[in-house]
Amino acid sequence: MLLVFQNLAYMQSNNDLNTNIRLTTLKIQEEYPELVKYLNEIPRNFLSNTDKGINNKELKGYLDSLNNLIETYAKEH
Repeated sequence: MLLVFQNLAYMQSNNDLNTNIRLTTLKIQEEYPELVKYLNEIPRNFLSNTDKGINNKELKGYLDSLNNLIETYAKEH
């Protein structure tokens, strides 16, 4: 039973991260369209680990990169 709850917590965190990535990407597209060209330059290491599954650390790293892109741009403009 504990394993089920641990997996559920993992899935929720994974789902939350994916939702935040989607929302942050939409924010970039809508509020900072000039940054869209940089989205392909952000490493997406988690895409190559599909046989192991995507872990939260990799998703968090990608989300942090998206947020850093916005923060850096906002400071400069």
